[in-house]
Amino acid sequence: MIQELLDHGFQCRNLDVKPPRAPLCDFVPLDMCDYGAVFDAMAGCDAVVHFAGDPRPDEEHFAAADRFANNTVALFNAFNAAAAHGIKRVVWASSETIFGHPFVTNQPPEVPMDETAAPAPQTGYAISKAVSETIAEQMAALHDMTFIGLRLSNVLYDDPSADAAFQKIPGYWSDLSCRKFNLWGYVHIRDVTRAVRLALEANLTGAEVFSIAASDTIMRQPSRALVAAVMPDATVLPALTGRTAMLDCAKARAMLGWEPEYSWQDVLGIDANASSKKELL
Repeated sequence: MIQELLDHGFQCRNLDVKPPRAPLCDFVPLDMCDYGAVFDAMAGCDAVVHFAGDPRPDEEHFAAADRFANNTVALFNAFNAAAAHGIKRVVWASSETIFGHPFVTNQPPEVPMDETAAPAPQTGYAISKAVSETIAEQMAALHDMTFIGLRLSNVLYDDPSADAAFQKIPGYWSDLSCRKFNLWGYVHIRDVTRAVRLALEANLTGAEVFSIAASDTIMRQPSRALVAAVMPDATVLPALTGRTAMLDCAKARAMLGWEPEYSWQDVLGIDANASSKKELL
């Protein structure tokens, strides 16, 4: 993300609990839950990109409490320090989990979904994101600021050693239900970094949220076949054709000028349509 911003003329200051792998800009080691440290470190900045938090899924209720406390306090500190310094633009990481992920015991009301769908958070992590969107709305009105939340799908990396690697995708294909939890969605990290930059540059006011996801699913089967196989009671809208993703990103296209450029097919050099036809034969 920092490299994307530097490449487009931004100057950056990196706040984190641990040093970056590559020292691309000024680095300030701190805990985002330490408000005094956050306030001091943000002095002189013109905008904030807040992606600090614990992204791990909740395994039980104690973990849920930790996620909620850490993520909500860290976010409030970033927002509050920005307001105190007169910073008017904040871009931050919300999450697709607000829509109801993981879809284990529940299912979406309809697919594809867009930002008008009612929030249905299922975990402490997801609830922290839903609360954060409310905080953004309140602080935007209170301080005449612009907050842009990006509801990111599962962010993947073109790095076999990464926990979230594109190279793991073929291992999902034998079990249609194994990625049901987030409706077979994903997004390339490069598409995320570009969304952040466009959000910093967009002519927007108030508080807005945008779904950010690849245009296809990580599976080779048609999207309607996936839904029919593992959640047959879900309502399927006419827009769900081919291998279309279950998150509709039309709002980001219209208001940010953002379009997903990367597919797992490009990264892995696999034609999903050709593979599906071969299986049928």
